Amino acid sequence: MQRMQRSTIREILKITKQKDVISFAGGLPAPELFPLKDFTAAINEALHKDGASALQYDVTEGYPPLKEFLCRWLGRHGLTCAPENMMLTNGSQQALDLMGKVFLNPQDTILVEDPTYLGAIQAFNAYQPRYLTVPLDDQGILMPQVRKTLARYRPAFAYLVPTFQNPSGITMSRERREEFLALAQRKRLLVVEDDPYGYLRFTGKAVPSLYALAKGRGVAYLSTFSKILSPGIRLGFVIAEPQIIHALVLAKQAADLQPNSLIQRAVFHYGQRGCLDKHIPLIIEAYCHRANTMMDAVERYFPRAVEWVKPEGGMFIWCRLPEGVSASRLFKQAIRSKVAYVTGSVFHANGGGDNTLRLNFTNSSQEQILEGIKRLGKVFRKADL
Repeated sequence: MQRMQRSTIREILKITKQKDVISFAGGLPAPELFPLKDFTAAINEALHKDGASALQYDVTEGYPPLKEFLCRWLGRHGLTCAPENMMLTNGSQQALDLMGKVFLNPQDTILVEDPTYLGAIQAFNAYQPRYLTVPLDDQGILMPQVRKTLARYRPAFAYLVPTFQNPSGITMSRERREEFLALAQRKRLLVVEDDPYGYLRFTGKAVPSLYALAKGRGVAYLSTFSKILSPGIRLGFVIAEPQIIHALVLAKQAADLQPNSLIQRAVFHYGQRGCLDKHIPLIIEAYCHRANTMMDAVERYFPRAVEWVKPEGGMFIWCRLPEGVSASRLFKQAIRSKVAYVTGSVFHANGGGDNTLRLNFTNSSQEQILEGIKRLGKVFRKADL
């Protein structure tokens, strides 16, 4: 418990509840894009067609018709799987916790990108691991450092967010993915691929998932409906080899028995009616406009000394201040200027990164983005960047 801390982002959200604060802090989808009408219809259809079974206990692995639908839908997106290779979870955050519960003993090691997803660090910390951090370049995780690390250590697994990485926004190139997988298979290293943003590409060429490239061997694939439908429904899924799914099912049975029966059926009816395929392009279009607005504003208002990553999709822009400049210290000045971001240090599992920060563009209007980046630019210029 001493290793577990309150989520920095959740704590920042308390500050940004003030109406006059423009927040680029949380990774929140745009609520005005939630499909209220179609999802209401899907819930009503679930209750009408499925009756009492929509409110009853169900199997731990997940509602079979939804799993079958998902396998067909994912197949159209280049990821081939079968229902027996899938388990539904209460958000992909639960999947991270279950991976830790199944695979980690105290002092085991995990290979992670540096920076990496804060929620994964929080989930894994409960199981007392040590982190083997490997930095990124614009093509993804650096392979020379991966080789050195694996020559010395035998991690329990590698955890990667290869597409529109949170927090950096970087997408791992196909060549780098193939090189990483080849090494992982030689070392018999399980790869946990977290892909919450992969279906939100608004520019560039799609790259196959690690799971697809590995044909399902040695890769556990995690994803969620939080970014493509709604985070409040708390529905995610894991795709992996049967023995891994079996172990995760046992761990989930001890945790919460099953996913929400009504929500699973509602998502099934929603997908069956073609609503998911209709809705995702609307999200992509909106997020593309907001990302371009933020990038244009950053180019215009930030000092040249601030480096930043141009994402091809997802929800974030990653910024690097000059060495020795503290994003944590400047955060206090930003709040006084009524604008918020997430300091990058929280994404570094072994510390560091105090000169970095993450900006979210999906939860603000274009007007808020322009004004917020302008305010943040003034903060940075006052700091003589």
